[in-house]
Amino acid sequence: MAIIYSYPLDNTPQLADLLLGTSISDGDATKSFTIGSLVALVDAPASVGTVTSVATANSTFISITGGPITNAGTLTASLSAGGTPNDTTFLRGDNQWAPATTSGSPNIEVFDEGTSITPAAASFNFTGTGVTATNVGDAVTVNVPALVNGVLSVNPGTGITTNATLGDIIVTNSGVIDLLPGDNIGIASAAGVFTVTATMNAGTVQSVVAGDGLVLQTAQSTITSTPTIGVQYTGSNNYILVGQDLAVVDGNDIIAFNQTSSSNVKSTTISTIPIAALPLVQTYIDAGDADTIKSNTDNFTTTPVVTNVITLTQAEYTALTPDTSTLYVIAAASAAITTTLTPVTNSISGSAANYTITGAVNGSTFTGVAGETYLFTTIVTPNAGYYFSIPVNGNIVSGTIAAGTTTVAQALTGTLVAIPTPAVTATLQVVTNIQGGPSSGFILGDSLTGAVVTGTSPLAFSFTTTCAPANGYTFSVGPTIVQATGTIKGSQTVITTITGTLQLAP
Repeated sequence: MAIIYSYPLDNTPQLADLLLGTSISDGDATKSFTIGSLVALVDAPASVGTVTSVATANSTFISITGGPITNAGTLTASLSAGGTPNDTTFLRGDNQWAPATTSGSPNIEVFDEGTSITPAAASFNFTGTGVTATNVGDAVTVNVPALVNGVLSVNPGTGITTNATLGDIIVTNSGVIDLLPGDNIGIASAAGVFTVTATMNAGTVQSVVAGDGLVLQTAQSTITSTPTIGVQYTGSNNYILVGQDLAVVDGNDIIAFNQTSSSNVKSTTISTIPIAALPLVQTYIDAGDADTIKSNTDNFTTTPVVTNVITLTQAEYTALTPDTSTLYVIAAASAAITTTLTPVTNSISGSAANYTITGAVNGSTFTGVAGETYLFTTIVTPNAGYYFSIPVNGNIVSGTIAAGTTTVAQALTGTLVAIPTPAVTATLQVVTNIQGGPSSGFILGDSLTGAVVTGTSPLAFSFTTTCAPANGYTFSVGPTIVQATGTIKGSQTVITTITGTLQLAP
């Protein structure tokens, strides 16, 4: 018989290699078998089929390792939850190990009269006088004793205070202890309801407001006490500015003045003002007449007084009928010379659209003879709302006509500005005259003292102030509110008045 170990060793057998064996089904005959046939015989379970490998897959909470297995191996299963498992944590539904002491129970939600307090209760603590909790095994018993009386809580009203709303409650009166009438005050009570009435002092000033052109004269004066009213001389409320109504003065118009001799205010008409009262005007007129020919020394009665002087040539005199009151001076004929106003340089500061130029303009002419005086007068008039802060200069050009001179230049200067419109402010003062209660018994709203409306004159203003009773009071009369509204021309204080009678709310 062959000895197996005497053959060479082959460490890489193939499925097609042959093995010797005994075939029992063929009378124990010795036969050869392939290695592949033996493998198929081993791997084929009876009547099932052939499994060549086993794979693994993780579920939501379980992780499996060790696959795939084709012949033999070990499968290991473990939880895939996050966190650290120990005796103080539990596996939550979100696959996390969580501390039981901080996360609360995921299955217990606590409600207070239908309102959720927490979706996961961590613990319960029962407190309160007489409330007890006992534990027998896992069963907890909470004992709440029955109420001794029907009072569940106390809520204090107006004038009442309590040290608590539950439990041992001390109730005290924090409101009115007593009512004592003062001057002009009366108190009447019926069934616990007190009525306080007041009598106004006849002639007592409630408030005084300075109107257009007036002012409270001293800093100590107020609109509600010791008011002193005077004429306003400064600011946008001065008596001239607020009363302005531009017009052309007439000789019969009356003006007021202080008479120095009596220190009294007197009046006169424009037409009766003597020239001696206007020395600067008189000097101006006298200077203008200094070189004027006068006929105030003619004392003769045999000839008419000369009222006009005319210079002309002999031919011109012969052609007319002389006037007995005119002095004719016959001079030799001279050649006429025309003088033209040009160029005109307009250096007036301000828009030309806001003033008007009349009289002599660029290109105007004056015709005369040599030695005669020429005069060009240009009139510059500001439009409404404007004035010349620096007067127009250069608007009068005069001189003596000279032979060979045909043009004269003009340079206009000046500054035109808008007439300033002062800002006007209405400042609100709320004056209350409410009887029967303290100042805390009513509440003012919306426009309050110090509110302002600002604009240009004339200024239309309107304030709205509200008045309502405070908690614990009601109005038995009123309130009657006279709102501050109207139009003013100068800055001033305007008044809203509120009157009424308060009483304690029933």
